Order: sequence, then structure tokens, then C-alpha cells
Amino acid sequence: MKATVTTMRYLWAYLRQRKWIFLLFILFGVILCTVYRLYHLEWGPAFYTLIVMLAIGVPVCLIDCYYYCKRIKQVELLKKQAVLHIGELPRPSGVLEQNYQEIIRLLESRCQDTERAARESRERANSYYTLWNHQIKTPISAIRLLAESGGLNRQNVEQELLKIEQYVSMGLEYQRLDQPNDLSFQSHDLEHLVKQVLKKIAPLFIYKNISLRLGNLHAVVLTDEKWLCFILEQVLTNAVKYTAAGSVSLSLDPQAPNTLCIEDTGIGIRPEDLPRVFDWGYTGYNGRLDKRSTGIGLALCRQAAQLLGHRIEITSTPGIGTLVKLDLSRDPLEVE
Repeated sequence: MKATVTTMRYLWAYLRQRKWIFLLFILFGVILCTVYRLYHLEWGPAFYTLIVMLAIGVPVCLIDCYYYCKRIKQVELLKKQAVLHIGELPRPSGVLEQNYQEIIRLLESRCQDTERAARESRERANSYYTLWNHQIKTPISAIRLLAESGGLNRQNVEQELLKIEQYVSMGLEYQRLDQPNDLSFQSHDLEHLVKQVLKKIAPLFIYKNISLRLGNLHAVVLTDEKWLCFILEQVLTNAVKYTAAGSVSLSLDPQAPNTLCIEDTGIGIRPEDLPRVFDWGYTGYNGRLDKRSTGIGLALCRQAAQLLGHRIEITSTPGIGTLVKLDLSRDPLEVE
């Protein structure tokens, strides 16, 4: 019964698809009969002509109907199986159908690209939050141990709280990077922004006894305050993290007044690691020494810099130090 209903549905679809051909065939028959009637001709040849037309037309229509129904079945089967990959489409019966199939292929490719990007984003987010959960437990455990041992002091607590704040901030900024709808470009005093960040991470410098050197920072930059401060905080935190003794210096590049230079005297970065320091999740040799390194901070910095229209680059010499250059220039924008 189901097969009969399906067959009738296919036949009805075929009749609707080819209705103009059938109407044209009937019109030709009517014209033929009309001509014979007007000229008072014998009806025998007219009937023979109609029979010949039917003898040729009916088989052709049956064959055409067969292949039409076959294409419908194939397309319906593909529709059931298609999630992201459509599969092999039926051979197009004309240029129009061929164009439709090309459009379908283009849409399929776009859907696959979107799904691939979404899957990579989910995998990256899962990886990030797994590491994030692991990282944030460390300072919390440290504070708990200090409390249990009675060794609480302001300096130690401030350092661990700063780590927690940074991890929470990284989690929030990671979420916002995918949908940056809160950008606010304004002209800012660079020296004020730098000192604002330094005040926040001062406990790191104090705890490791790292000296700070500030050069010329007098510049007005067009940027988003929150995102630029996030970049500065990440870069400065890394500078202190990988500097056992010495100093961290900040100044504008004399050759490029809109470029901020952040230089440390830390352990440096190996040449083979340098090209990949901005890759997502890449920790390199230094990161493997520090078991808590995730290789996410600099990746977020580059993504945020691109969002702001800035450029960030790193040069380093192992055992001597690292230089981070943040080019804050960008195309002029209208600012209210």
C-alpha cells in the first residue's frame, strides 16, 4: 500500500512537472482535427496520425517518467542521509538543474566550513577551560595551605589573589573575543594605561624583586582601553614570570613613536620556539619547564591586537632576554 501511494505521488509530480508538454501535445491534436474538419478531409489519415503520435509519445513519456522518478528517489534518499555531506547528486537534466546543483555544492561547502570552525572552537574552548580549571586551583590551594599552616601574610595572599584575578580575567576575555561587541575606540594617554596595569601587577614585581624601568611613554593612542590593558597585563606578567633576576623596561621605540617596547632580562626564547609563540596552546621549551604554562596568553594577545588593529611581535635571545614590540598605530577613525 505504501509503495502504491509513493508511486502515485511520483506520477503526480511527473505530470505536474511535464504538464505543458502534455498540453502542447493535446493542442497539436486539436489543431490537426480542426484543420481536417475545416477542409472537409477524411478522418482516417487524422486518426492514423494521432495513433502514430501516441505510439511514439507514450513510450517516450514512460521512459522519461521512469528516469524522473528515479532521480526523485535518489534525491529523497540523499535528503535522508544528508547531514553535512550530500553525496553524489543525480546527473543534471539541463543547464538550469546543473546550476542548482552547483549552488547546492557551494552551500554544502559553506556549511562544512562553518561546522568545522564551530567544532574547532568547541574543542579549543574545552581544552582552554580544562587548563583554566587546573590553573585556578593552584593559587586557591596555595592560599588554603598558607591558612592551614598559619603562614598567611599580605604579600603572599596578594600574589595568589592576583593570579586568581588574572585567570578569571583571561576566561572572560576569551569568551568576549569571539563576539567583540563592546569595543570603544577612544584616544588614551599611553603612560596612564601602562601605569594602571603596573599598579595592578605590582605584587609580582615585589615578590620576585624585579626592578622596573620606565622610559618615554608620552603618546596618545587610539585604542580600546580594556583590551589594550589586557594585552599589556599578559605581556608584563610573562616578562616577570620568566625573569629570575634583573629588570623589565618599557619605553616607546625612538624609531617608531607609536610602538611600545617591553624588554626583560629573562631566560629568553629558543629560536625554534619563537615562530610559534603566538600559536594556540603552544608552550615551547620554557612552557614545559613551567608546568602551569598553557600557551594561551600570547595567543589571546595576538587575537586581541588584531581586533584593535594593532600589531605585536617578539624577538628574543636565550639567556639574555626578550623584546616585545606592540605597534599601536592604526588607520585614523572618527572619534566622538
